[in-house]
Amino acid sequence: MVRDNSNGYYKDFLSVEKKLSESNAKYKGEVIDFLYQPNFFDKEDIAGFNGLVSILTGILDRVIKEYLENPEFRKYFGFSPLMEELILVDPGYKRNVPIARFDIFNPRGDNFKFCELNGDGTSAMNETNTLEDILLESEIIKEIQREYNVGHYELFDSWIDEILTFYREYGGENTPNVAIVDFEEQGTTEEFKVFQTAFCARGFTTVIADPTHLEYKNSGLFLDNMRIDLVYRRAVSSELVNRADEVSDFLRAYRDGVVCVVGPFRSHVMHSKKIFAILCDEKKTRFLNEQQRAFIDRHIPYTAELTGDEELIDTVKEQKDSYVLKPMDLWAAKGVYIGRDCSPEKWEEKITYALAVGNYLLQEFCIPSEEKAVVFRDGKPQISAFKTILGLFVYNNKFKGLYTRAGKSNVIASIAGCWIMPSLTVE
Repeated sequence: MVRDNSNGYYKDFLSVEKKLSESNAKYKGEVIDFLYQPNFFDKEDIAGFNGLVSILTGILDRVIKEYLENPEFRKYFGFSPLMEELILVDPGYKRNVPIARFDIFNPRGDNFKFCELNGDGTSAMNETNTLEDILLESEIIKEIQREYNVGHYELFDSWIDEILTFYREYGGENTPNVAIVDFEEQGTTEEFKVFQTAFCARGFTTVIADPTHLEYKNSGLFLDNMRIDLVYRRAVSSELVNRADEVSDFLRAYRDGVVCVVGPFRSHVMHSKKIFAILCDEKKTRFLNEQQRAFIDRHIPYTAELTGDEELIDTVKEQKDSYVLKPMDLWAAKGVYIGRDCSPEKWEEKITYALAVGNYLLQEFCIPSEEKAVVFRDGKPQISAFKTILGLFVYNNKFKGLYTRAGKSNVIASIAGCWIMPSLTVE
């Protein structure tokens, strides 16, 4: 279509670009980079996503149950005493992981592999929904809609529906005062504001709050003189534990159950990158059934803790193109090293570094799938191949949406340093 009307659709692309630049789809104040061509998903794709989410959430629920009940199993994770204590706190509702984003390679068919599991601070709803809304109004999609039904998943109100479900299960009966909680220097403010608007539209007084500003007083959690009934926690567990002295009032309120916090610390069991290494070790997960074990063997990339074992190190050096080094406690691809992107000397240097700092995982390298997309250079259309990674939003153990990132390198990082590809459904 673009080749047949390149001038017209270049103007259409510029219109999308302008609308996006004027929107709130920003990351750290910068407008997101995007691709004009969407990633389309049909009924068969969606059925596959529903199926894999069902199996994986079942596995994760079983793992977290074992963590809560078995002190010996907890030792495999090596969490600090404070983190373990907080994980064991009952949040007042049954769901261990209320919200997640499962990032996968090669999502079409049955050859997919998981890249990572995001629980704490699951984000990017605003960037992808805003881009999708704008693209649905573009001339090229309007033309496609003459023959196809094209749409996308709504990610804000659908999540608020689930949050309120947890609040009612917790015992909340009133119209809650809501706090969206994250550290000011860490949060994605634009997205928080969209959630704030959506909560307020339902009649809930809603604030965006830094956890260091919250006070535990009068048997409740307060921001200034406003009592908080419901917290949508976006601050990641590890950051809260690392800064426990600064957020002691928030942690005490959570322990005492005086406020409903959607985002329990139990989700950290899944969010920890060590989860892949534990899942890959059959001896540690004998409580899983045959179907779950087969799913892990096929779809979880081989992962192990990097240790000084000489045989392991020799194998990793000799087969560098097959492995990735990942830190356990960082995010947004920080500290990730890919063997095939390094010379033998550089790879050996990275292994030495990882061993020295500790807390590194060794993981099987998965080649990201490629999608061809139209791009414009000097106003002229070209076809360019992009490596992609697909995020599946999961609310209350149900598949609820899509988020496609695209890049040219083997590391497709967070929203910084990549392109957002609109994720649209089509039939």
